[in-house]
Amino acid sequence: MKLINLGLALGLIGVLAGCAGGEHIYTNDGRCLTCINNPLTGKPINHDGSAPGSTIESRNPASIAETAQADEPAKKSSSYIEQTTTFSVPIDVDVAFVKVKKEYRYYTEQEIRQEWGIVADDKLNQFDTAYGASPSAYYHMRAPREHGNGRYVIDHKIEKQATDKSQITITVWVREDSPITPAEVASSLALRTKAALTR
Repeated sequence: MKLINLGLALGLIGVLAGCAGGEHIYTNDGRCLTCINNPLTGKPINHDGSAPGSTIESRNPASIAETAQADEPAKKSSSYIEQTTTFSVPIDVDVAFVKVKKEYRYYTEQEIRQEWGIVADDKLNQFDTAYGASPSAYYHMRAPREHGNGRYVIDHKIEKQATDKSQITITVWVREDSPITPAEVASSLALRTKAALTR
């Protein structure tokens, strides 16, 4: 029975993390973020193993966003283009977290674990989902979103600068084939976030 559950869980992970049409997401240094390998044998599950970095077993895709600089020009990867914008607001970091979480319907780690059950760790290790918090100091949330014909990965970091002052960093990854440019998406998200913070 445990073997069947393991097989079903691995199948579900493959379906959830696999790529439609054979397209995979790569980091700037060429590592594959969506290539899935069998954890027991190390053999490829949703790819042929020929992609650079597709057989690396330990990777930390969340570190990509950690290296982003404020308002830097868009960076191009094989499937997505990254754009970052940063601004400060006169709002307490915890209040800003609650308002941004509500506006974008982000999940906390606990909510992800409740929603995804036994595959929550795998979901949290995927590039397009992240959550981290140090209450009253720092919050980090990331989730995939679709709008019209575009698919985006939206990332918010909220950091305390002083009492009642927070820094908001928004990073967005936009598919290369999107009808909207990454700069337009980042600008729109900044306006939406600022509006949500004033409500």
